[in-house]
Amino acid sequence: MTAQELRDIIAETGWWVRPRAWALQDFDLRRAADAPFDYSAGALDGLLRGGLYILRGPRRVGKSVEIKKKVRGLIESGENPRRIVHIAADDLAAADLRRAVRAASQLTPAGHRHWFIDEITAIRDDWPPVVKWLRDNDPRFAVDTVVLTGSSAAGLSDAVKALAGRRGDAPDSDRVLLPMSFRDFFRVRCGDERSPRPTPPDDLGALAVADIDRTVLREAVRVLAPWLPHLIDEWETYLQVGGFPQSVATHDRGNPDPIRRSLLHAIEGEAFRQARWPRSQTVAFLRRLAQGVASPTNLQDVATDIGGRAKTVGRRVAALREAFVAWPCYPERDLRPLLRAQPKTYFTDPVYAHLSPRPGVPIDRGQLSEQQLGMTLVRSFARHDPGGYLDFDSVLHHRTRSRREIDFVGREFGDVAIESKYVDGDRWRRDARTLRASRWRGIMATRGALDLRDPDLLVVPTGLLAWLIGS
Repeated sequence: MTAQELRDIIAETGWWVRPRAWALQDFDLRRAADAPFDYSAGALDGLLRGGLYILRGPRRVGKSVEIKKKVRGLIESGENPRRIVHIAADDLAAADLRRAVRAASQLTPAGHRHWFIDEITAIRDDWPPVVKWLRDNDPRFAVDTVVLTGSSAAGLSDAVKALAGRRGDAPDSDRVLLPMSFRDFFRVRCGDERSPRPTPPDDLGALAVADIDRTVLREAVRVLAPWLPHLIDEWETYLQVGGFPQSVATHDRGNPDPIRRSLLHAIEGEAFRQARWPRSQTVAFLRRLAQGVASPTNLQDVATDIGGRAKTVGRRVAALREAFVAWPCYPERDLRPLLRAQPKTYFTDPVYAHLSPRPGVPIDRGQLSEQQLGMTLVRSFARHDPGGYLDFDSVLHHRTRSRREIDFVGREFGDVAIESKYVDGDRWRRDARTLRASRWRGIMATRGALDLRDPDLLVVPTGLLAWLIGS
């Protein structure tokens, strides 16, 4: 791309041309405003002057919307719109970044600038050294506030290493934007103008797993008693709808197909960009993973079922992790992941389990509940360390010598282990033996069963537990 083309792109930025009216005409902001709820993930809150931030997350999750909301807020707070530079990097090469910075220097007034370079990981060649060079050699860009967003964990992890020491004083410069947590999902559903329920109180905050005991749960049941049946029902809705804002917004309209098609296209075009699979095989692969989320992923079995090769399946699973579509739950030894063992492969959001355009065998809700409880746990630990999300070592599973399993354990769980059994009534009792025989205090996450009599084995609805630990 030529320098003149880059200058034209920068100069045609909406808030440069129409500083007061652009937000009313912007497609992304208008679609967000048309949703039946007001939701912002706050992923770009608290940017410090001179910081270089990296925002990661899957495609279609709303990174571009978060950027535009941040720009709107900056302008409303008095920032000069001409010192806010936005570049969509999808069609750029690494060398274009250097030319873009030079072009902006000719167009922007003197003073501190904000840069938003969106989907930088779409650049196919090696872009981190270019950003590093600019931070080292361009005196103005070196002290600007810079936000880089992307959908490739690998590309952004490389950037974190390459840009060490060049990211300013920001203590939280690594950020992850994921689909709505269940807590946010429930809030916006209660806050929907069509909902008869007010939003639940935040008296309990977001609890650490290690702090949950019988006293805490009894207080939670007391405070949330009016909402408890709805937490149970809405958890089930969440397992069908997921947390992508567009999916939540269109749920009540009864047309989930556009967002599902969009996510399938994103997986094919981004995660599987080197793949030579037909769509039917991609769909079969995703559905096969969804049907087996509660068991360790045997690559050969998956390959046999979809008509592929184990090595190819392994590469596709790794690609889903890199694209924030899936995450591995490894077995543990001494509460550390056994990286050479077969992990379970969970999706980050329930909607990924429903991408098949053709009806088939329904995905078991118990497995989906286990998956999303695991993801809720991962998010709870990433609250204080977003950069650690990709380590995949905070939420593990335990196998006993008799080959029985406890779903979730980890170093930060304290003395707690969690088992997911999506049942009602007393049916959890037959599955409680493994927890009782373990060295941990147990929490049994059920569909609707609640029993807090035994302090060493607490039985709670998954919706309540996900609300309490969710961010």
